[in-house]
Amino acid sequence: MIKSNIINNHHKSLLYKKTQIKNLIDFIFDSEKYKDATVSIILSNREHLSKLKKEYFNLNQYTDVIAFNLEDSGNLIDGEIYISIDDVYENSKLYSQSFDDEFKRVLIHGILHLIGYDDKKDNEIKKMRRLENKYLLNFNKEIIKLKC
Repeated sequence: MIKSNIINNHHKSLLYKKTQIKNLIDFIFDSEKYKDATVSIILSNREHLSKLKKEYFNLNQYTDVIAFNLEDSGNLIDGEIYISIDDVYENSKLYSQSFDDEFKRVLIHGILHLIGYDDKKDNEIKKMRRLENKYLLNFNKEIIKLKC
């Protein structure tokens, strides 16, 4: 069974559909042949993710997503995905994407990392982009928006 939890540490103006986010998470894990996983999605801000990046990766830079698989055995996924809503918003403008689509791309990217995909080499980046695009094309329901 896939268990997911969403924690909004960003702001009350963030409106999201828990059921649709869970459906996207379930869709990806099912497509990747995973039947058991526990995932917490933490919606946060740029500063928080920057601190995590420095603390755990010794990198002083901004990022839109960080994924941690907390399971030691390697067989199961017990993960946390931290998403910087600030960076998702900025990237949606930069890449002329809707906030919803950019959020879905970042969430998908984080899930792929939990599953074991990497993006350090060019061929790995290309594979992750192909998978991100595949899952985006097959999941067109709105899951999040900023209330102005």
